[in-house]
Amino acid sequence: GGARGQSNRTVPYIGGVWELSYTYNELLGPVDNQMKNPCQGPFPYTYTWQVYIWQETETGNGTTVPTGNIRVCRYNLEDCSAKAKSWTITRGTKKHILEECIFKPKDEHPGNELKQFPGYMPGGYVKQLVPTDKDNKAIVPASKLWANFHIPTEIPYAWGVFCEQFAWNDVSSDTKPSPPYDGSWRYDNETWVIVRDISTCPCFPACSVCEERLPGTKIKQVKEDNGECLAAFGVTPAQCENIIVGVSGGPAVFPPETTGLELDDFGDPQVCFSYSTLKGKKLKGPDSLPVIRSAAWGDIGVPELNPLPDSDIIGVPF
Repeated sequence: GGARGQSNRTVPYIGGVWELSYTYNELLGPVDNQMKNPCQGPFPYTYTWQVYIWQETETGNGTTVPTGNIRVCRYNLEDCSAKAKSWTITRGTKKHILEECIFKPKDEHPGNELKQFPGYMPGGYVKQLVPTDKDNKAIVPASKLWANFHIPTEIPYAWGVFCEQFAWNDVSSDTKPSPPYDGSWRYDNETWVIVRDISTCPCFPACSVCEERLPGTKIKQVKEDNGECLAAFGVTPAQCENIIVGVSGGPAVFPPETTGLELDDFGDPQVCFSYSTLKGKKLKGPDSLPVIRSAAWGDIGVPELNPLPDSDIIGVPF
């Protein structure tokens, strides 16, 4: 076969109500904090979040297309108007990954208002923490934690949200009984890859031959061939749903103020590392999103001002 060209897909459209499930595996760390592991299991442990995703669309020359501008909010945890994340769907080019995926904990809210909350540790402190492997040896660099989740490093690159880093206070006990990270401050590095799932196509399982792996990865998607394979089954790619697959995780810091755990033998909060794989499925369309009007959001929070796109595949209408 000849060399593959860039995907003919434009920015994928994911606006709507989603369910994202994070399956956590147990990690130890950091090296100098092995007295006890505050992340109590049992593992693997699954968090499931209900997530609103607003996505901007643009209309011109009689067609409407999605942009990569999204707002993301776990609405069973957060006040969306104040704490939704502003993320961008982009191609995961090698340059983008090298620049963005270095672990660099940062604060997600303007003005660093997190400082006012009990137990918050600034990102500079957290950046020094290093996870360990099962033999208590340092995993350096910490970004190796994500090394088992491969994305294409050459054309065609994957579409998604890559290495968004944010801090949050895990108060999930409001929605779940005593999870292993309850009360901790989490410093996460999160990646989403957005693909069409063959099992959601109306022709499945007959059309399972129309599935491919993203090059060099374990990620499967509907073939990107201008819809030729699915056409034999009377289906277009747009009849197949997007899903989200990815990874998240990072240090979880357990300050006494919010967790009740004592400081470690060095006088620091206890710390463990989390690593999760994530999967997301869309439950409802953008018409089920709440309307949020604010200067900071512009028009993106008003679904009627962001009509459904005509297509996210060049030359192939929805």
